[in-house]
Amino acid sequence: MVVERKDVAHFFGDKFIRATADEVLYLISTRHFFIDRDVAEASPQYKQVIPYVVIRCGDDYLVLERTAKQTEARLHHKVSLGIGGHINPGHTLLEGLEKELGEEVHVETDFKLDFAGIINDDSTEVGTVHLGAVYVLEAATRGVRVRETEKMTGAWTSRAALAPLRERMETWSQIVYDEIIRTMNDEG
Repeated sequence: MVVERKDVAHFFGDKFIRATADEVLYLISTRHFFIDRDVAEASPQYKQVIPYVVIRCGDDYLVLERTAKQTEARLHHKVSLGIGGHINPGHTLLEGLEKELGEEVHVETDFKLDFAGIINDDSTEVGTVHLGAVYVLEAATRGVRVRETEKMTGAWTSRAALAPLRERMETWSQIVYDEIIRTMNDEG
């Protein structure tokens, strides 16, 4: 699933878009189309739409570390705060989110899912061709486990313990940490 950069570029400015994020979601839902992933990965005139789900339980976050078996080599051994992936034909953004979430983790507890904003980061090779739709999954308990253990490991980490991990995080996770987690007040 991609959108043409020209259709969404006027929203870009900050790496994390909040104020006009719903408008970007609307454009994604009305103007997306599908192209071969190989073409999309090498074509900055398109932005691949990626659902990116941050999982939290109270003040704790599920922190993932990507292994060398992960498909995207540019993210190997990086720490991640988000679950996400490409959306294939026949799926909407939320259906793609549910599919990726179900493939990568097993949520064994009740949860609430809230849209948080859009990531657009053209400062990296990966970011240039991707657009992240960020959601926060608030789990009722820590009943969430990694399914794809050959591709990633996962551990619950307190918000306070995330700061020392920031430099090891993939770029999108750094943006989520800076814009959502670090700036949160103590009530969450």
